[in-house]
Amino acid sequence: MRRDHTDTWFFFGDSVTLGVNDSAVPGGWVSRLAIKGAARGYYEYPPATFYNLGARRQKLADVAARFEAEYTARLMPGIRPRFAFCTGTVDALQGADPQSTVESLASLLARARDIAPILFICPPPLADEQASVRLGSYATLAQEVCRKLKVPCANLFSELMASGFVGMLTDGIHPGPEGNDLFASLLMNKPETVTFLSVK
Repeated sequence: MRRDHTDTWFFFGDSVTLGVNDSAVPGGWVSRLAIKGAARGYYEYPPATFYNLGARRQKLADVAARFEAEYTARLMPGIRPRFAFCTGTVDALQGADPQSTVESLASLLARARDIAPILFICPPPLADEQASVRLGSYATLAQEVCRKLKVPCANLFSELMASGFVGMLTDGIHPGPEGNDLFASLLMNKPETVTFLSVK
């Protein structure tokens, strides 16, 4: 049967978004989120389509440089796109100042919101204490930027820290199956995520 549209979600980020080191099916928090949303009846999956466009070792600037080309390459008649971004981990690991990173984030989100509905997902904590502190500061700043831009923001940083997420990291950076499932489950409890996933 022909359809007049296809609801499509694009998730942009680095290796944490990609689901590196998750050895269990379906693999990664994006896949788990897609399945959980379908189970709640937010969309029919399929035909709803989810693209995991995480790429290893990419900083925020790398994601910003490619997201429009990645989206355009997947355009087809009737597509109804939504963009989620979870980026900033590599910047924090490399010692970037959270304020400068969030300034770049503001530019990225301002561009993306003119194309499709968007959601920013703050990156999860890391085992490296200094890098994790930078990510925590970045998350706080990102929330404020998103508020000003009227962009939904899901900040799970404190909840993940309190839930033992760091102990679920396989290499200090990437969560295994338990950590990815926790991340997806907590995301599903955020009203911003529910709105982002719900088809109207």
